[in-house]
Amino acid sequence: MVTQTLTPTQCAANMMTTVPAVTRFLRAGLRRHGKPHLSLSQLRALYFLRRRSRSCLSEVADYLDVTRPTMSAMVDRLVQRGLIDRTGDPAERRRIVLTLTPEGAAEMARVYDATLHTVADRLTSLSEAQLQQVQAGLAILGDLFDEPREGR
Repeated sequence: MVTQTLTPTQCAANMMTTVPAVTRFLRAGLRRHGKPHLSLSQLRALYFLRRRSRSCLSEVADYLDVTRPTMSAMVDRLVQRGLIDRTGDPAERRRIVLTLTPEGAAEMARVYDATLHTVADRLTSLSEAQLQQVQAGLAILGDLFDEPREGR
């Protein structure tokens, strides 16, 4: 069996085909489990705050790729529903700090766990070796593309 050398460009083309398919699957799961309570954008905002508590409005807006006014309106709705707390930053007067409320954390955990089980169900047909390959590939991609963290 002759194997062909895989170039970075070929790998990138495969990623650009596969990653959107995986993303569509994840979004469909989030939508299904978040209904009728939350929109996908609201779920993504909650997920971001779950990972990066005490973020400011502009950080969440950048993550969702929306304007500050759009994000502000979304935050208003989430605050009204008791899912997010919005407080001023005592160190920086103009900065608004966003955190999940206990209700917001519980809702995010419910949707996340349900989606996690949907993804796990899809992976059950893989062998242990295939699961290890997927895990190794994800680790490599995570190292290459993960969001920068403080102190890194």
